[in-house]
Amino acid sequence: MPLGDIAGEALGGVFRFIARMVFEIVVEIVLHGTGVLILRMLRPKHEPGETAAVLTGLVFWIAMVALGVWIYRATG
Repeated sequence: MPLGDIAGEALGGVFRFIARMVFEIVVEIVLHGTGVLILRMLRPKHEPGETAAVLTGLVFWIAMVALGVWIYRATG
């Protein structure tokens, strides 16, 4: 039974690592990066905060998904 416990813990660690990497990519690059770009266009002389950038990116991507769904339904 100890071998099963060791394998389970190893798989759990691998899964946590992969989940963390996916989370970092989504939050840091997609949400934060998009938010920083948008806020810098709107206020070029101010450095955007972390929370404002992530929320701006989140709102942008939600709007893009909603627009895509609306276009899909309008043309289909």
